[in-house]
Amino acid sequence: MSAQGRAYGAANFSDDCLLKEHLEENHYTTYSSLAHPGLYLALSHRGELRKGNTVGRHQSCTHFLPRRTTT
Repeated sequence: MSAQGRAYGAANFSDDCLLKEHLEENHYTTYSSLAHPGLYLALSHRGELRKGNTVGRHQSCTHFLPRRTTT
């Protein structure tokens, strides 16, 4: 994720590629940038990426269902 809040694909691994996973109190998962705190990964209702600096952690577009682990 760039400093402007745009998620992008890169051929080389860098600090911009690291995301922090946070389990919210409503049992959804949010992902924020480690390199740029306060920027969140978000999808629109059409499934398109939204800019991370225009959304907040409590908006529904940033909530993802957590992965279930199988044992």
